Amino acid sequence: MNKFSTVALLILLGAAGTFNGVSLTSDPSGRSLGLDVGLLPSWHTWDYRISGLFVLFFLGLGPLICVAAVLVDASEAAVYVACAGLVTIGWVVWQILVLDIDAPLAQIPLTLLGVALILLAVGQLRARARDRRRQ
Repeated sequence: MNKFSTVALLILLGAAGTFNGVSLTSDPSGRSLGLDVGLLPSWHTWDYRISGLFVLFFLGLGPLICVAAVLVDASEAAVYVACAGLVTIGWVVWQILVLDIDAPLAQIPLTLLGVALILLAVGQLRARARDRRRQ
């Protein structure tokens, strides 16, 4: 169940991140996602291209690569999953504290997803440690 839940959440995060990242890089104005460049702080770049690239690689492709690691039972898969969870939470914190973006309908689910990935990864790491002790 742990593996299935982890894969499902990573696919969800990866699909959403890939979609949003591609949308932001192909339309840096953000209009395709209902965003406005005026939402960005004055010190930020003039569009969403850099944010889109971050989302595409770290919240899109990264979690999808983690799926492969989980499916083949890579020895460090749990660490990768935990990193994906931490990056997801970090992105939300960055949006709130640095970009001053208030989007609770997106930020709350993303935070919960990140926490769930971390908890699943910790469970997997504990299971592996328990299995090593038995051997």
